Amino acid sequence: MREPPETGPAIPEPPWYRPEAAPRVPLTREAIVDAALSVLDAVGMDGLSMRRVAQELGTGAASLYWHVRNKDELFQLVFDRVTREVVLPEPDPAHWQEQLKLLGYEMRKALSKHRDVARISFGRVPTGPQMALLIEWLFTLLQPVGIPDRAIAYIGDVAGLYVGAFCFEESLGVSSPTGEDIPPEQIVEMFRGYMESLPAERFPRTLASLDLIFDFNPEDRFEFALDLMISGMEKYAARASKRGTARK
Repeated sequence: MREPPETGPAIPEPPWYRPEAAPRVPLTREAIVDAALSVLDAVGMDGLSMRRVAQELGTGAASLYWHVRNKDELFQLVFDRVTREVVLPEPDPAHWQEQLKLLGYEMRKALSKHRDVARISFGRVPTGPQMALLIEWLFTLLQPVGIPDRAIAYIGDVAGLYVGAFCFEESLGVSSPTGEDIPPEQIVEMFRGYMESLPAERFPRTLASLDLIFDFNPEDRFEFALDLMISGMEKYAARASKRGTARK
């Protein structure tokens, strides 16, 4: 029977009809990683499970195993997805210090975008297409200035550990030594108050430097660490430059 054109309010369905299910998201590896990131943001790494990700997708956990081997592989895929957001310029060895610092800031931004992603990086060797591209970028940037391959390989690891640890600690906030739920600034004042109580005759330099010690500006501290690493790499570049001059 042909339905008449709608001329009034919609006709309600009987209450005993089962509600129409929402269309499922096509089950792909990309969709699974999207769902895993949503779960991470909601419940963190400890709450993430294949079952919980499947619930996010409106399916059963068994369906996920056609696309992802296990939770460890899912963590690797999540980390690879997040590192896609690292935007780097074409390698320019003439400006390698600035570009190396840019890498640190881009990694920090990417690891801070989703809950517990920095924590996922600990204890796992980062693998995947994005990490391969990043490593190639590092070698292309640093080899022409004479930095040894071993140093290039190590700086990627050292910088990754530092940025991951920085982002993870930043996500934790400041813990109270008493276990009470008190504001961070009050906790800092407690620590400073103890330091100020130290005997001046034994700790003159420490007491004179309290403003610096308790300067918790995260941007300044992050940049200081990057500058420290880059200064170390500059020593390798300087040695290579001297060798090149000697050959001439």
